[in-house]
Amino acid sequence: MALRYSAVVWLILLATVALNVWLYVIVPKGFFPQQDTGRLIGFIRADQATSFQAMRPKLDNFIKIVQSDPAVENVTGFTGGSQRNTGQMFVTLKPLSQRTESADAIIARLRVKLAKEPGASLFLTPVQDIRVGGRQSSSQYQFTLQSDDLQVLRDWEPKVRAAISNIKGIEDVDTDTNDKGLQTSVIIDRDAASRLGVTAQQVDAVLNDAFGQRLVSTIYNPLNQYRVVMELSQEYLEVRTRCRTSTWSPAMGDACRCRRLPR
Repeated sequence: MALRYSAVVWLILLATVALNVWLYVIVPKGFFPQQDTGRLIGFIRADQATSFQAMRPKLDNFIKIVQSDPAVENVTGFTGGSQRNTGQMFVTLKPLSQRTESADAIIARLRVKLAKEPGASLFLTPVQDIRVGGRQSSSQYQFTLQSDDLQVLRDWEPKVRAAISNIKGIEDVDTDTNDKGLQTSVIIDRDAASRLGVTAQQVDAVLNDAFGQRLVSTIYNPLNQYRVVMELSQEYLEVRTRCRTSTWSPAMGDACRCRRLPR
């Protein structure tokens, strides 16, 4: 039969080959195909010396910019936690029936507007059903540098980051290296602390209560949870010398001020 209709068989063969080539061209390339789940996750990174108070207006500005996009339905975000110069954002896009752009196209459009916010950057990535990687980051792909020498790592990290940034097709290159933040060192006068009955653990606990955002309680309601955080009032947080006015009661019961303990 095939020999009788050889021309038809050749046409079917050529059509099959052409169909396979066409399918190979249009199929999404990569380790996993990029999905449009209708959700975006954002990671905010500000200057390493940025305080929690300075992060709040930056977060509000980013939320307003993202919310103003016609393809965005809802935006939520928060800042604080272990790093005060970072924050996270969760974006819900409108259904595909109400928008014509893909999630990647929306991110590319928002990238131009988000770049105008000074002192901070927002990195948006589409949420995928299958996620690769052992830890959360500000991008879909991670390149980890390791070294036994910390100084060598600090020298090569900006070089590798600059080289990756110059690769065509790669956007939003970020790093989680935090080695340029401000810090204040407190040296405890052990002799004075011993006379007052104050231990180093108590000093550490008081400073953590004052500046470390210690979680003391959680308020529950039917739809959400609100964490109660203990810290110094605003006027004491903004001036580092105000910690000298902190007062607590040591083991012997008499109140003492923090100014007696640091050198």
